[in-house]
Amino acid sequence: MGNLVAGGLCDNLLTCIVRAWDYSKPVFVAPAMNTFMWENHFTQKHLESVNDLGFVLLSPIPKKLACGDYGNGAMAEPSVIDSTLRLSMHSRESQVKPMVLDSL
Repeated sequence: MGNLVAGGLCDNLLTCIVRAWDYSKPVFVAPAMNTFMWENHFTQKHLESVNDLGFVLLSPIPKKLACGDYGNGAMAEPSVIDSTLRLSMHSRESQVKPMVLDSL
């Protein structure tokens, strides 16, 4: 997906949503891939592009991968993703000022 977003392409539902996203709201990305894919020069350039858009990257971790190799490329643990999202939402909520509506 990173290359599609970085290139501005939207050929599926996810990339269409990302293309139309309100970037005042955070976008979290938790990629999973083979170590060689993760370390690839093009992957790193695409990650720079999505980072420039303000995406929050939850980097892969070293673990036994789906291909059977051991290396950096497994998706961040769900508990880490959950706590990161919760912290971000809590932080955003504390920044929101309550609106006072005038009575009619």
